Amino acid sequence: MNIHLCKGDETLDQALQYINEHDSEGRTYTFDRETDRCYIGDEVFASAPVLINYKNTYYALHEV
Repeated sequence: MNIHLCKGDETLDQALQYINEHDSEGRTYTFDRETDRCYIGDEVFASAPVLINYKNTYYALHEV
């Protein structure tokens, strides 16, 4: 699992773009802002290949 910590005024869209451009295996990810929001201890938190931490809120990405 990888965790991307948003920096400063980085948006969720910018974070997703960065992750997709820099994935070492060329994978592409997506997420839904409502349904993929997760919390520490959630099953999806533990099993997501990539998480975005945006202002102390986590979003679980899944491969396209």
